[in-house]
Amino acid sequence: MYQLFDYQQKLVTGARNALAQGNKGVLIVSAPGSGKSVVIAEIARLTVKRGGHVLFFVHRQELVKQIKDSFIKQNVDLSHCTIMTVGKVANRLETLPKPNLIIVDESQHSRAMTYCKIFNYYSDVPRLGFTGSPWRLSGKGFKDIYSAMVQGPTTKWLIEHHKLAPFTVYGYQLGDAELLKRGSTGDYTGKSMDEFSKSIIHGDIVKSWLKFAKNRKTIVYCHSVNFSKEVAQAFRNAGINAVHADAKTPESKRDKIMADFKKGKIKILCNVELYGEGVDVPDCSCVVLLRPTESLVIYLQQSMRCMRYQPDKHAVIIDQVGNFEKFGLPDTDYHWSLEDRAKHPHKDEGVTADGPAIKTCPECFAVIEAENVTCPLCGHDFSAEIRRIKQKKDQELSAIKAQDFHIDLIARKKVSELTNMHELSLYARAKGYKHGWIFYQAKERGWLER
Repeated sequence: MYQLFDYQQKLVTGARNALAQGNKGVLIVSAPGSGKSVVIAEIARLTVKRGGHVLFFVHRQELVKQIKDSFIKQNVDLSHCTIMTVGKVANRLETLPKPNLIIVDESQHSRAMTYCKIFNYYSDVPRLGFTGSPWRLSGKGFKDIYSAMVQGPTTKWLIEHHKLAPFTVYGYQLGDAELLKRGSTGDYTGKSMDEFSKSIIHGDIVKSWLKFAKNRKTIVYCHSVNFSKEVAQAFRNAGINAVHADAKTPESKRDKIMADFKKGKIKILCNVELYGEGVDVPDCSCVVLLRPTESLVIYLQQSMRCMRYQPDKHAVIIDQVGNFEKFGLPDTDYHWSLEDRAKHPHKDEGVTADGPAIKTCPECFAVIEAENVTCPLCGHDFSAEIRRIKQKKDQELSAIKAQDFHIDLIARKKVSELTNMHELSLYARAKGYKHGWIFYQAKERGWLER
């Protein structure tokens, strides 16, 4: 059996207490890599021990296999458990044994129709949802599905207490971001990501990996099958063993690829939407982000995949598409909520993250806190740049104040006292007049040809 850490036991206790208080749905939030499966298995064990039946479902078959292994290790009697993908559960509702407890992993997907179908069918059954990031691109919250939330420790706390590996992000931007366009889902369209990927030189991907992460066991995240295959080939051309896998890769082949990756026979694992969730390879110490996204969930799942704890391990995240510029760093303090939110909170004033401002070192490309005067990795001195930025801001501020003063002065005049088009324009701005007023006044004064 697993020996739960204190913070994992607190999640178990917190979830059970929330259900005991009458909540039909409870969402448990715990950072990627913090051991959610251990907590899930322990809750299932306690439920079955009391004579209950557990229904567990998730959206991918690989995750089903993993949770079964966790249940077995935790001595959960599987004869009192139904463990399936969400699709299989939705198609078998009338034949499955009625559960006493529903457990859902990766429950940021809970708003999907198949999930809601199951929740509605078992409307009287309490449910627990588990996620590392309760966030959807649509901005829609989860309060109608879960009435209470139990939060685990922050990523920063987990790193400080040796439960996740410390990390360095290298912001080595490739590709032309101007080519990226958002679609109806809120994320970038496949077509625009195709165009974006064409602006990336494959050799530069390999060069940056050799510079920042040479010989590290690495997962590379791509947006399309063709691009992922091209990246894998670029690594092989450089004499580095790399393979590609995606959801359409035969299951037996995927299993062999993952087994070889874990054994170290494969150095670089390129994939598309496959290894962002539930992958447990503790000695994987690097990820390369080549999939631009507007989704915080995708960013955290992919960037933190190399942060599973091992003694003396320091993870390397090579972000070559600028995702960190939108969302901050993996240990940014995100404020999770069941409530609806703005569609793109990172672009609004009330952002979801209160982490420190960040910048990229021009010498070593490490992403560091903006307040640093010198780079802690390479020693680059930012003092001259800081002075230039401050000087520029002071100049801009002075210019704005001078302009405001001038506008105020013009606004005090009578219309008859305005002497040129510039003054007319400033007067209209101060009074909130439309452009047509400027045109009329100029025409009356003969400043425009009739």
